[in-house]
Amino acid sequence: MTFYALGLNHETASVKVTEAFALGDHARQSVYAGLQLQHDAELILLSTCNRTEAYLYGTEADVQRVQQALADVAETPWPEAQAFLFVDEPAVQHVLEVASGLRSLVPGDGQILAQMKDAYRAAVEADTVDTLLHRLMHTAFRAAKRVANETALSSGAASVSSAAVAMARDHFRDAVGSGLEGRRVVLVGAGKMGRLALGALQSYAPSSITVTNRSSDRADEVASAYDAAVAPWARRHEILADADVVIVATGAPDPVLVRALVPDASAGPAPTLLIDISMPRNIDPAIDGVSGYRVFDLDALQAWTHRVEAQRSAEVPEARAICEELMSDFVTWVFHQQALQPAIQAIRSSFEAIRTQEIERHHHRFSDVDRNELDELTRSIMQKLLAIPIVRLKNVDPNSIDFVRGIELLRVLFDRPEACDEDPAQPARPMDGERADEKRGEASPSLSDIPPQCPFGEMPAPEEPGSDDAYDDLLRRVLTSASRDDVSDA
Repeated sequence: MTFYALGLNHETASVKVTEAFALGDHARQSVYAGLQLQHDAELILLSTCNRTEAYLYGTEADVQRVQQALADVAETPWPEAQAFLFVDEPAVQHVLEVASGLRSLVPGDGQILAQMKDAYRAAVEADTVDTLLHRLMHTAFRAAKRVANETALSSGAASVSSAAVAMARDHFRDAVGSGLEGRRVVLVGAGKMGRLALGALQSYAPSSITVTNRSSDRADEVASAYDAAVAPWARRHEILADADVVIVATGAPDPVLVRALVPDASAGPAPTLLIDISMPRNIDPAIDGVSGYRVFDLDALQAWTHRVEAQRSAEVPEARAICEELMSDFVTWVFHQQALQPAIQAIRSSFEAIRTQEIERHHHRFSDVDRNELDELTRSIMQKLLAIPIVRLKNVDPNSIDFVRGIELLRVLFDRPEACDEDPAQPARPMDGERADEKRGEASPSLSDIPPQCPFGEMPAPEEPGSDDAYDDLLRRVLTSASRDDVSDA
């Protein structure tokens, strides 16, 4: 099993390709419901205005299944040439950098964190997340919080919506020598991105703002919060004639502004600027050919953000270093868990074999009721006996000498006796301490260092003790006199 990050985003694919694979809530649920992955695979699907990505803990076959599922929803072949695929550490690093805004169209975008949390919540509801991706996502959230608090990466235009407003300001400055002051603005869509755009507009003092939305109640709510006017959804094309700037941010699957219904533009010092920050695109690209109109989409916004990237470039190394630090912590945790879990399971299995064998050996001395109680009692005793050593083993620093010694001790205690007999014709197998010596000096283990299987053999079945009356009497007295009320699960 391996960590993968795969998909399409603004760094690798055009808007046209990315929007074909955009997933709404219903489509995402359908993908989750239809996928048949390995029984212990884990998956999170993220779809935003400029990316559709999958974070997977699984196999190469699972990767192909996810790609095919996304292709089925899009009804088009998977665009291998424009997709990305990261494996293990690069995959983990990618997830952390996406959450922190380092991979956003606008570096430092604060909206992506909320979108990742929504994607995580949807995956949990779909029951496609287990221990490893739970840990990865919470590590990503920690990375985002630290980057926001410890760097200035999020200063300035930190979302696609605010970047669209800033790009409109720069466009008018270049065209007519002044920004958005006194401009007439129309907002199509009153969702989260639309509200962010309105918030960004407040500092530029436009002469008027008009909001139109499919739901009139939502339009009224947003407009009242920002002292804006409201236009009926049916008039959304008509109101373009008197607008200087139009920002479209809806979640519609098809364009909401179409070429055939666009009115003649009013005469002005510059063409009416329409900015589409929706995915899929909600402005018919053909409007760009109509006299008096200019259309910018996310591709144009990406080109504009290169300036922002230059301004924030000084913050990127520090933000990336935070992600690398937490990635290293995560990899160490995974190495620790993956190395120990099979060993812990083997130890538990060995103790369970002893427990069940002893119950079977003495079950004829008890009634069915007593045997059920005996089973519960001995199971609880076993859990208590194993709880402290297992918890302490999990908490030992895997880079420490104590960890190496603990692994070696477990090997001696629980390996099959015949495993200790080495064939002199075969090369000696290096001990765990020797493997640790080879790694000494590395900052942290690599995911590729995870052993393919448990280094411990299963404990052999215990030999039958001889017929010992004292032993049998002691066992009987312990089992019959112990109270269940004194026992609880560890």
